[in-house]
Amino acid sequence: MKDILTNALTAIICIFLSSLFVVGAQMFHHWCEKIKMQTKYNSLKSLIEKIDYIVQLCVESTNQTFVNDKKAEDNFTDEDKKAAFDHTMQDITNVITESDKEKIISEFGDLGTFLRNSIEEYIKTSKAI
Repeated sequence: MKDILTNALTAIICIFLSSLFVVGAQMFHHWCEKIKMQTKYNSLKSLIEKIDYIVQLCVESTNQTFVNDKKAEDNFTDEDKKAAFDHTMQDITNVITESDKEKIISEFGDLGTFLRNSIEEYIKTSKAI
């Protein structure tokens, strides 16, 4: 009788410890995934802030060297707008590293669309101020 109780208690303890181990492993895996996503989020957030800063600098540079002169002459045509936009886009793509370009493409799909939207958003926001 004593052997049966000892075996039963041992089996129950083994099952309990196994269950505890499985739950602990699942919690650890969940925690690792959460940290991984948070790290990816922080990395992506940092990249977007960096690109936004580069966009800001390039748009302001184009405004100072080209747009403001044309506006002062009261001669800012649609062709000038396109030329200013293209010049800004070229400056931005020259400044951004290849690594950052690859990250943008992998996260957002198209570098040109991402940069175009960033430029337009910055111009829209700066006009509102």
